[in-house]
Amino acid sequence: MRGYGREWTVVAVAELSLAHLQRTSDALVSTAKRRWNPIKIFCLFSGGSDSAVLAHRCRDYYDELLYIDTGTAVPTSREPAIVGVEDHVRAFAKLLGKPLAIKRSGDAYRTMVLGDETWWRRFRAARHERPALTIEAMIAEDSASGKVSSKVYGNPPFGFPGKGHHAKAYSRLKERRLEEALRETKAGHPRTSAVLFLSGIRRTESRRRAKREPLTQRGSAKFCNPLIEWSALDVAAYRNHFDLPVSEVAALLHRSGECNCGAFAKAEEERSLMRTFWPDWWAETIEALEAEAEALGIRWCRWGGYDLEGNQAAGSGQPGLLCSNCHLRDPGGQQDDAVAAAGGQDG
Repeated sequence: MRGYGREWTVVAVAELSLAHLQRTSDALVSTAKRRWNPIKIFCLFSGGSDSAVLAHRCRDYYDELLYIDTGTAVPTSREPAIVGVEDHVRAFAKLLGKPLAIKRSGDAYRTMVLGDETWWRRFRAARHERPALTIEAMIAEDSASGKVSSKVYGNPPFGFPGKGHHAKAYSRLKERRLEEALRETKAGHPRTSAVLFLSGIRRTESRRRAKREPLTQRGSAKFCNPLIEWSALDVAAYRNHFDLPVSEVAALLHRSGECNCGAFAKAEEERSLMRTFWPDWWAETIEALEAEAEALGIRWCRWGGYDLEGNQAAGSGQPGLLCSNCHLRDPGGQQDDAVAAAGGQDG
């Protein structure tokens, strides 16, 4: 391709496009800082491809990387030897020379699946009076009567989340950690103080995300999406240009692997993959939890929100802000051709 006395190669055009996108990303962050004057800026980091590019591109703008440990992330394994998600995240933060904050969800996933003793004590007492009462009926009755405070009534055993319960998984595993970071950061500051979170959301990831705005807010939490106009090919080009290390987990799963709640999982396909590469972790974390759920009589006792007959919990839940992977695995939020052709995605 020629014009104005210069030969324009495909590479030259791609580099020009990438340079424009980088300037646009920088401008978005600058706009967010001017608009909200945040007391601190976090870069949300899952270890996946998009968040790696975000963390590198915006490294001069944020104060700290923020990784949320959902309690379901794929760990480092010895046989086969694969660097786990958190170890990759730590190494990447060290490479960038940026501080890393980690917020942990602890046993939140287990509690969501199995419930807690407070709830089971109430259930046993109620069933003593009404022997035909089922777990699902008790949960429905509690919901209908407003008995939703976990401190008072306990945490019910929802079982493994399918699409319909994704909101519960997202809230317990990720959203509450984000709120925790917000509270801790604002401590000692005026109530009106803002905290800015940089996110790797891209419009081309899915039909749902095509409607996302570059700047959004929810109370004191402000969000900026510097990669909003980037395609998967742009992300790959940037990563290759700067020779950014790729997560071994992401390379295998085509997603970051920091959350394996299973709500939008292609259960049988992913179950086979997990068993192959992380057999010990899968057996000790997921299969052991499945056995406990089944023994307690919880209907949705199989990862992905399935029962023993292969039925999946009804519902069409919405992927959350920090759940890029869910968009890619949800039929209602399929990636476009460019994303599919590029291979991996972030989480």
